[in-house]
Amino acid sequence: MAMSEEQMTRRRWLDMFVKMAAGVTAVALSVPTFVMLIVPAFRREKAPWIRVGHISEFRPNEPKAVTLSYQRRDGWVIRTARTTVYVVVTGDGKVKVLSNICTHANCAVRWERSKQAFFCPCHDGYFAIDGSVKSGPPTRPLDEFPHKIEGGEIFVRLQT
Repeated sequence: MAMSEEQMTRRRWLDMFVKMAAGVTAVALSVPTFVMLIVPAFRREKAPWIRVGHISEFRPNEPKAVTLSYQRRDGWVIRTARTTVYVVVTGDGKVKVLSNICTHANCAVRWERSKQAFFCPCHDGYFAIDGSVKSGPPTRPLDEFPHKIEGGEIFVRLQT
């Protein structure tokens, strides 16, 4: 039984149609998958406001270290991060939220009540209560975080 030219044309057309349909289906399914896998890596979420405490918990002119825990999205992974900040309430009621990281060598600073200054043990750097450089190798003040007060509660936005 010999095949005619008409049957071969149909067969070729059907073969081509099936391959094209498979290609279109593959593209149609791969684009959303690609977007789902790649887009989160480039998504930037604005840092949330994190509650630090009620303003009555902080004494004027006595910096208080507060350790904060918050959720941090890193691409597809959500992690619990922790950081420490110093809350400084001045005598006139103004609030500053300062980083506890030295701007010179990224060491943790601590408040020394006897010297009325933040001390960096790495290279004997000192910062004033407002975060400005007092002495030592640091060339710029402690980083200050944006903050707000709502209903007596202090909130801070950390750069993540």
